[in-house]
Amino acid sequence: MKPKFVAVPVPTYNPQLEFSLGLMAMVTYRPIKKDKLSPPWASMLFGMYTTNSSFALFSRHEAFWDRDNNRAEMTFGGGKFNSEFYGTGDQTSSGFALPLASAGLMLQPQYMRRIWNRLYLGARYRLFWNEAVLSPPEDVDPAPFVPIETNLLHSGFGAVATFDSRDNRFSATEGFYVPLGSMFYSPAFGGDDDFANMDLAVNYYHSWLQKRLILATRGFFTIATADTPAHMKPAVGMGADLRGYAFGRYRDNLFMATQAELRWYFWWKLGAVVWTGIGTTAAGLDKLGEGTVLPSYGLGLRFLAFEEERLVIRIDYGRGDEDGQFYFSVSEAF
Repeated sequence: MKPKFVAVPVPTYNPQLEFSLGLMAMVTYRPIKKDKLSPPWASMLFGMYTTNSSFALFSRHEAFWDRDNNRAEMTFGGGKFNSEFYGTGDQTSSGFALPLASAGLMLQPQYMRRIWNRLYLGARYRLFWNEAVLSPPEDVDPAPFVPIETNLLHSGFGAVATFDSRDNRFSATEGFYVPLGSMFYSPAFGGDDDFANMDLAVNYYHSWLQKRLILATRGFFTIATADTPAHMKPAVGMGADLRGYAFGRYRDNLFMATQAELRWYFWWKLGAVVWTGIGTTAAGLDKLGEGTVLPSYGLGLRFLAFEEERLVIRIDYGRGDEDGQFYFSVSEAF
């Protein structure tokens, strides 16, 4: 297999970061030519710059070897973001936000080993540095406010497990993908705080019409301890769940969501998708009934750039109960 390269511009707009222009590039390759059963390796690079002077640069590398018995990942990147902080828990319901300037760097290696059938177990390490300044609103007298500044280093280890029976990791048409992850941060590992979190996703895929019509469903659950720093609590608008919301618009100790997406490749390499979903945030499992119900729905277009690997370029528009969001990316949302 010759290396395959794809790059896509990523123009986006949201109320926090304003207009941004990014570039996402990916190359897939097989460095171990005799291993035909392992998925191809992948190296990805993403960079962006926004009109409010925010920027980011991230890289991710994925490796598979020994007949897909070993899987390893490495993620590294950072950036500076000028956004808004809506608070946590009940504070987010008012819609009032404070200007937030933050900068961060992250390093995360991960390794998993197949132990049975399509079940993998492993571990990961995460090092995350964050500096943030929370300022008073521009339209009020700043005298009563004292800017809140933090400079924290988080270091932690976690256990990970994955059941993966998908027929393709970029754009699956059949099977299950069930990742379970945990992180435990502690000064014993070189960080500044003690806290922990856990997340679970259940993805299922089924297809008809020779894989031209695909139903993808997903359930997601994540929970963090009450002493988790505010900027690391589960938040709406991050990842594949509840597309249509600005990042951090709702944030609490618990976030859960479910969604269903129908993907139809109607001609040549072109496809269209529609989805709907619902979710909520809450202070904990005992407060689920008090959380805000958050709907999500949208549609999008797909271009199957490489049919053999089912590597797609996607454009989505999602809406929640407030503003909508555009999404441009390589590979499916989930």
